[in-house]
Amino acid sequence: MLTATHVLEAPVSEGGAFVFTHAHGNGISVWMRDLTRVVDERPRRLRGVAAPLYGGTIRDLEPLRDFVTDFVEHAVDEPAVRLTPGRIRDVRPIVARTNSDVLSSRMHFSYRAMSPLDTVGPWDGAAAELLLSRVRGLNYRHMGFFATGLSELPAGDAPDATSAAVISRERAEGLAEYLQAPVGQVLHHLRRDSPAQR
Repeated sequence: MLTATHVLEAPVSEGGAFVFTHAHGNGISVWMRDLTRVVDERPRRLRGVAAPLYGGTIRDLEPLRDFVTDFVEHAVDEPAVRLTPGRIRDVRPIVARTNSDVLSSRMHFSYRAMSPLDTVGPWDGAAAELLLSRVRGLNYRHMGFFATGLSELPAGDAPDATSAAVISRERAEGLAEYLQAPVGQVLHHLRRDSPAQR
């Protein structure tokens, strides 16, 4: 069982929240809690195992920025939990499912995609994926997201479940840079990103 030492519940405007913890040195665990807005994917080109795609807005990116920065600054070198590399199985990656890689979308938004996420504990079904977005040229406090394949953490349950998606230390460093950068610098930096990380 994981023991959560630092916990952040990030409310979503459309309903529900994400729960983030970092209790071990090699990653940030993430669950969803009662997310309500399921994205209607058109055209449907899903096959096999296809987890629902959720989308919406995280109300305030500042607590998430502080949380990720705290993890990056204090993570220990010795991993405490063995991570299992995530794998896409019988479903398109989240970047393709959201069309975030097309020029018309990148003109208005900058993206940070984590696809697939590492996991701890048993994992069944489509890989866990998370994509965050910021509006280009505007310094909003909120931030968009798409998520799929994350474990549900019921209301009232402590985040010590045996299975969780994990943002690895390396990906957390990239995420911290994305969240901390002023809008202009974020947009300039992302032009150099690979498509898989936009």
